[in-house]
Amino acid sequence: MATLESKAGIRINTDSTGAGIVLMIVTTAVFAASDTTVKVIGSTVPLLALLCVRYLFQVIALGIWQVRRDLPGLFRTGSLPLQMARSLLLLSNTACTFAGLRHLPLPVTTSLAMLAPLISTLLAALVLKDDVPLRKWAMVALGFIGMLLVVRPGSSQFTWTVLFPIGAATSFACYQVVSSHLSRIDDLNTTNFLTALGATVVLGVFLWLGRHDMLPALARVQPKSWLLVALMSSVATAGHLLMLQALKRAPLSLLTPFAYGQLAFAAVFSWLIFGQTPDLWTAIGMCVIAASGMGTVLMRKQSAAR
Repeated sequence: MATLESKAGIRINTDSTGAGIVLMIVTTAVFAASDTTVKVIGSTVPLLALLCVRYLFQVIALGIWQVRRDLPGLFRTGSLPLQMARSLLLLSNTACTFAGLRHLPLPVTTSLAMLAPLISTLLAALVLKDDVPLRKWAMVALGFIGMLLVVRPGSSQFTWTVLFPIGAATSFACYQVVSSHLSRIDDLNTTNFLTALGATVVLGVFLWLGRHDMLPALARVQPKSWLLVALMSSVATAGHLLMLQALKRAPLSLLTPFAYGQLAFAAVFSWLIFGQTPDLWTAIGMCVIAASGMGTVLMRKQSAAR
């Protein structure tokens, strides 16, 4: 059975890449289900509490997972500042996504959040001063057109709330840059645990500082809402564990294009749960964003192979 070692320290079984792709597709469905649950919860639970419970679940699950593998390596890292930056960026991404889901349709939030590869290209050119080929700029332009088709300036969907999913995409693009650096020095399982732990600590501090305002709001939350929060946290954590299993079977560069399957699942769940379907222009825009994102990822893969 052929295997290779990834940059993140995960042994990849190259004979089971098909299983890795299937697991990645299941992962996208699980993340779409998690977002759908957040949409159902709405504003019945304070955002800060929602985020705290979500990351606490992930800390517990990944902590148990990592202890079974390598207890001494649980807190071992080659760069604590990068780990802290990764935590804050992912926390920002999740907060923006959750806020966007409270104001925008599920497919719209998901599609705009998928602009991350295009934003990372912009950051590489404008901040890192990388030489970006013309074909990649073409993908950025295509993604921008897709975004305009989704939000359509002048339509009822074009409000200031579109900044939430765009903020989620921007923070995730930065998160990917930091993750790339950490993958060369730290184990991916440890990194994911430390990311969740850092986010939980930050959220815990904010909860403590705002406890006088937060406690009355938490007291008004109905038991069924807490059950939905527990469901969302469990589903989101399961998604991360599934992704780790997918990464053991196929390289990230191969799996990333399949992440755009989340757009399709978001549209299906939006139809099943909320009775909402994307209109023609939104559907076209979602397809354009997916095409531009996959094109950007595939170009990056080809460049890395040279």
